[in-house]
Amino acid sequence: MTALFAVVSGFLLQACSPAGSLISHQRDADFYSQFVNSSADWPQAENKIDELKVMQTGSEYPMRYVFFDNGKFYYQVDRLGTGEGVWSIQKGALIATAQRTIFAMELAISAASDKGNETLVRFYDRHGLNSINIKLRDPQVIKAQGKVPTELRKFTRSEKNI
Repeated sequence: MTALFAVVSGFLLQACSPAGSLISHQRDADFYSQFVNSSADWPQAENKIDELKVMQTGSEYPMRYVFFDNGKFYYQVDRLGTGEGVWSIQKGALIATAQRTIFAMELAISAASDKGNETLVRFYDRHGLNSINIKLRDPQVIKAQGKVPTELRKFTRSEKNI
């Protein structure tokens, strides 16, 4: 009976600490530094988003995150809205939090596997755990390759204020 209680307690503790369950594969801080912009661009994040490094998902759950070296980030999530929050590297993942009007947003960006640069964003919403591929769009790297960066997909604003 004591062993069963310990197992059940362990599952409940895991369920109450979502940050741990959000991490797919751990990496060191250097892995995440490629996603980070200079804090000098922080005040103009919304207006300069096309020029900055942006972590973005596809059309299945459209999101854009712009991280800065001062530990802040700006985001655009279709049908939810825009905002800002704070981020840090914890337990081998980039953990970002932001306070919305009626809930606290928490997400983790981590490696999709032990090797390679593929990344996932994981978070909970009203439907449960979501795990979505997220890619870096770095206009400077694209230009250095002699290409023209594709425009960011048009952001769908929300008036929900949640």
